[in-house]
Amino acid sequence: MATTAKNGSSGKAAAGNGSQLEAFVKGQLGEAQKRIAGLEKEAEKVLKNLAARGADSRKELEGLLGRINSGEFNPLESARVRELGKKANQAGAEVKKRLDGLQTRVVEAVGVASQTQVKEINRELGKLSRKLDTLLGGKKPSAKSEPRA
Repeated sequence: MATTAKNGSSGKAAAGNGSQLEAFVKGQLGEAQKRIAGLEKEAEKVLKNLAARGADSRKELEGLLGRINSGEFNPLESARVRELGKKANQAGAEVKKRLDGLQTRVVEAVGVASQTQVKEINRELGKLSRKLDTLLGGKKPSAKSEPRA
Protein backbone atom coordinates (compact mmCIF):
# COMPACT_ATOMS: atom_id res chain seq x y z
CA MET A 1 0.00 0.00 0.00
CA ALA A 2 2.89 2.31 0.75
CA THR A 3 4.49 1.44 -2.58
CA THR A 4 1.41 2.40 -4.63
CA ALA A 5 1.24 5.77 -2.93
CA LYS A 6 4.93 6.20 -3.54
CA ASN A 7 4.61 5.22 -7.22
CA GLY A 8 1.61 7.51 -7.68
CA SER A 9 3.47 10.48 -6.30
CA SER A 10 6.54 9.77 -8.42
CA GLY A 11 4.31 9.72 -11.51
CA LYS A 12 2.96 13.14 -10.56
CA ALA A 13 6.52 14.36 -9.96
CA ALA A 14 7.56 13.12 -13.40
CA ALA A 15 4.59 14.91 -14.95
CA GLY A 16 5.53 18.03 -12.98
CA ASN A 17 9.12 17.75 -14.21
CA GLY A 18 7.86 17.43 -17.78
CA SER A 19 5.76 20.58 -17.49
CA GLN A 20 8.69 22.38 -15.84
CA LEU A 21 10.93 21.29 -18.72
CA GLU A 22 8.33 22.44 -21.22
CA ALA A 23 8.04 25.80 -19.46
CA PHE A 24 11.82 26.14 -19.40
CA VAL A 25 12.14 25.34 -23.11
CA LYS A 26 9.34 27.77 -23.96
CA GLY A 27 11.05 30.43 -21.88
CA GLN A 28 14.36 29.85 -23.64
CA LEU A 29 12.63 29.95 -27.01
CA GLY A 30 10.90 33.20 -26.10
CA GLU A 31 14.20 34.74 -25.03
CA ALA A 32 15.87 33.59 -28.25
CA GLN A 33 13.04 35.11 -30.28
CA LYS A 34 13.44 38.41 -28.41
CA ARG A 35 17.19 38.37 -29.09
CA ILE A 36 16.58 37.61 -32.76
CA ALA A 37 14.05 40.47 -32.95
CA GLY A 38 16.63 42.78 -31.39
CA LEU A 39 19.26 41.63 -33.84
CA GLU A 40 16.85 42.17 -36.72
CA LYS A 41 16.18 45.74 -35.53
CA GLU A 42 19.90 46.38 -35.25
CA ALA A 43 20.48 44.96 -38.73
CA GLU A 44 17.68 47.14 -40.08
CA LYS A 45 19.28 50.25 -38.54
CA VAL A 46 22.65 49.33 -40.05
CA LEU A 47 21.02 48.75 -43.43
CA LYS A 48 19.20 52.11 -43.30
CA ASN A 49 22.44 53.84 -42.32
CA LEU A 50 24.23 52.18 -45.22
CA ALA A 51 21.44 53.14 -47.61
CA ALA A 52 21.70 56.77 -46.48
CA ARG A 53 25.48 56.69 -46.90
CA GLY A 54 25.06 55.17 -50.34
CA ALA A 55 22.59 57.87 -51.38
CA ASP A 56 24.98 60.58 -50.18
CA SER A 57 27.87 58.96 -52.03
CA ARG A 58 25.77 58.63 -55.18
CA LYS A 59 24.91 62.33 -55.09
CA GLU A 60 28.54 63.25 -54.59
CA LEU A 61 29.62 60.97 -57.42
CA GLU A 62 27.00 62.43 -59.74
CA GLY A 63 28.41 65.88 -59.00
CA LEU A 64 31.93 64.66 -59.73
CA LEU A 65 30.77 63.00 -62.93
CA GLY A 66 29.22 66.26 -64.06
CA ARG A 67 32.51 68.06 -63.41
CA ILE A 68 34.47 65.34 -65.24
CA ASN A 69 32.20 65.50 -68.27
CA SER A 70 32.58 69.27 -68.42
CA GLY A 71 36.38 68.87 -68.45
CA GLU A 72 36.73 70.88 -65.25
CA PHE A 73 37.96 68.02 -63.15
CA ASN A 74 40.52 65.24 -63.61
CA PRO A 75 39.69 62.54 -61.05
CA LEU A 76 43.06 60.84 -61.27
CA GLU A 77 44.82 63.93 -59.95
CA SER A 78 42.35 64.73 -57.18
CA ALA A 79 43.26 64.15 -53.54
CA ARG A 80 39.52 64.20 -52.77
CA VAL A 81 38.93 61.15 -54.96
CA ARG A 82 41.72 59.26 -53.23
CA GLU A 83 40.26 60.26 -49.86
CA LEU A 84 36.80 59.10 -50.93
CA GLY A 85 38.25 55.81 -52.13
CA LYS A 86 39.88 55.24 -48.75
CA LYS A 87 36.65 56.13 -46.95
CA ALA A 88 34.68 53.77 -49.18
CA ASN A 89 37.11 50.93 -48.48
CA GLN A 90 36.95 51.63 -44.74
CA ALA A 91 33.15 51.75 -44.78
CA GLY A 92 33.02 48.48 -46.71
CA ALA A 93 35.38 46.80 -44.25
CA GLU A 94 33.32 48.10 -41.32
CA VAL A 95 30.08 46.84 -42.86
CA LYS A 96 31.59 43.42 -43.50
CA LYS A 97 32.89 43.26 -39.94
CA ARG A 98 29.50 44.24 -38.50
CA LEU A 99 27.59 41.80 -40.67
CA ASP A 100 30.01 38.97 -39.79
CA GLY A 101 29.54 39.76 -36.11
CA LEU A 102 25.78 39.95 -36.55
CA GLN A 103 25.73 36.63 -38.38
CA THR A 104 27.77 35.03 -35.60
CA ARG A 105 25.42 36.42 -32.95
CA VAL A 106 22.35 35.14 -34.83
CA VAL A 107 23.88 31.66 -35.17
CA GLU A 108 24.74 31.65 -31.45
CA ALA A 109 21.26 32.88 -30.47
CA VAL A 110 19.52 30.23 -32.54
CA GLY A 111 21.89 27.49 -31.39
CA VAL A 112 22.70 26.17 -34.85
CA ALA A 113 26.11 24.72 -35.66
CA SER A 114 28.33 26.80 -37.90
CA GLN A 115 29.66 25.52 -41.24
CA THR A 116 33.05 24.96 -39.69
CA GLN A 117 31.54 22.89 -36.88
CA VAL A 118 29.48 20.83 -39.35
CA LYS A 119 32.58 20.15 -41.47
CA GLU A 120 34.54 19.07 -38.39
CA ILE A 121 31.70 16.76 -37.30
CA ASN A 122 31.57 15.24 -40.80
CA ARG A 123 35.35 14.63 -40.75
CA GLU A 124 35.13 12.93 -37.36
CA LEU A 125 32.14 10.89 -38.53
CA GLY A 126 34.09 9.72 -41.58
CA LYS A 127 37.04 8.68 -39.42
CA LEU A 128 34.79 6.78 -37.02
CA SER A 129 32.97 5.12 -39.92
CA ARG A 130 36.25 3.89 -41.43
CA LYS A 131 37.40 2.59 -38.05
CA LEU A 132 34.10 0.79 -37.58
CA ASP A 133 34.37 -0.74 -41.06
CA THR A 134 37.83 -2.08 -40.30
CA LEU A 135 36.74 -3.48 -36.94
CA LEU A 136 33.59 -5.14 -38.27
CA GLY A 137 34.79 -6.27 -41.66
CA GLY A 138 38.46 -6.90 -41.02
CA LYS A 139 39.23 -5.37 -44.38
CA LYS A 140 40.90 -2.16 -45.47
CA PRO A 141 38.73 0.94 -45.14
CA SER A 142 37.31 2.09 -48.43
CA ALA A 143 36.93 5.69 -49.55
CA LYS A 144 33.14 5.27 -49.57
CA SER A 145 31.50 3.11 -46.92
CA GLU A 146 28.51 0.93 -47.73
CA PRO A 147 25.18 1.75 -46.05
CA ARG A 148 24.23 -0.56 -43.22
CA ALA A 149 20.77 -1.93 -42.53
